[in-house]
Amino acid sequence: MTLTSTALGIVLTAWVPAVSLAGDGENLTHGPVWWLIGLFALQGVLIWLFTRRRYLVMKDGELKPAFLELQQFSIFLLAGALVAQLWIHGEPDAYHATMKDVLWTVPWIHVEVTLHFLANEVLMAFFFGIAAKELTEATLQRDGPLRGMRGFLPMMACLGGVVGPAVVYRMICTRELAGAWAVPCATDIAFAWLGARAIWGAKHPAVAFLLALAVADDFIGMGIIAVFYPQRDFNFTGLLLIILGMAAAFACNRGRKRMALLGTWQAFIIPGAICWFGLHLAGLHAALALVFVVPFIPMHDLDQGLFANGHHHNDRDALNQFEHAHKPFVDVGLFFFGLANAGVAWWGTGAWNQNSTAVLLGLGIGKTLGITAMTVFGFLLLKLTRGTAALPVNDETGERLTWRDVPVIGLLGAMGFTVALFVAEAAGGQDSLKLGALASFAYLGLAVVLGKLLRNSTSLDH
Repeated sequence: MTLTSTALGIVLTAWVPAVSLAGDGENLTHGPVWWLIGLFALQGVLIWLFTRRRYLVMKDGELKPAFLELQQFSIFLLAGALVAQLWIHGEPDAYHATMKDVLWTVPWIHVEVTLHFLANEVLMAFFFGIAAKELTEATLQRDGPLRGMRGFLPMMACLGGVVGPAVVYRMICTRELAGAWAVPCATDIAFAWLGARAIWGAKHPAVAFLLALAVADDFIGMGIIAVFYPQRDFNFTGLLLIILGMAAAFACNRGRKRMALLGTWQAFIIPGAICWFGLHLAGLHAALALVFVVPFIPMHDLDQGLFANGHHHNDRDALNQFEHAHKPFVDVGLFFFGLANAGVAWWGTGAWNQNSTAVLLGLGIGKTLGITAMTVFGFLLLKLTRGTAALPVNDETGERLTWRDVPVIGLLGAMGFTVALFVAEAAGGQDSLKLGALASFAYLGLAVVLGKLLRNSTSLDH
């Protein structure tokens, strides 16, 4: 899959500038954008270099693959968003023409394939597949943080993180875009995780708590996209295909003892493709296809924790092999997702409006208050029904989640970015919604500063 990722990066890198130069001369009003071509060429070279995983950086006294470190900081997503911002403010007509240019058509499923379509409905399928992998392990494995009563408080916090932003958004937004209430409900898992590690370190229970609620939050977001934001008219045949794809995945899982090939992640490619076509024909978002298949991929019964590196016997199970094989592919996809969706102008167009403010405050106020309030409510509910309740603690280090940490977790959850952009596109793709989602990146810095100050004050108190 590394070769596939490299090939994808080089092909798309070569194609995108060409689209800007293509056409019959009527649709495009701008000539070659050479600085943009240079950026794409550089990105393609970097993808080719780093996916080879031979370049090392020093971290924690050890040499580690540079590509893995760049993955942790979501560099490719940020790079895509940055290029989109530079492009939309420099050559807006060329940008929109490039995103909307039809590469080819697939008449039997009525699809006009554009760069935007590839980024949102094909490449993002692997992103949601990795998210589904994390949720599957968290809920089904023996030590998963969302299994049984361990997941009660994170799930309550997740519920607050969905309801709170939706309420705040509806209080502020215009009537025309009231239906886009789900945009501020999303949490960017990767950036929230980075912020949590910057505040508490890798093993603090606040990190696991935040990741658990963020994964559950995004899973609910997937369901909201499927139910409330259909992309086309519903087709019952598509629903039958989804059921067929899940049945095929189940058959692979059950038949792996008789045929070793069925126990590999490659065996689930066909069920995933069937679900993708089924979702598309059913009028639902095809990027959710792997969510229906990943839970059937064989795995061990021991959870290493959310976003674990997998350097254990677990990395030999099919589910971890699926993640390791597709992570470079996902990062390439995130670059083009950022490129295709972050191209909204900040000034000179009046794009920022009441709905942008609704998204931004829905994330900041709604997430922080909702997560905090529902965590408190869940704690009290456990106390009343079970007679005992306690905030999570790390048995290895003795560190405990405190009530002072909970609002900071809520503020970190307000960092919507990736999934918020995705929901904004599914909800209609208005620039005002996307601007609010992009602006939520500021909450990451605010949460880190606030979290550090509270940690330092706690140290002084003791």
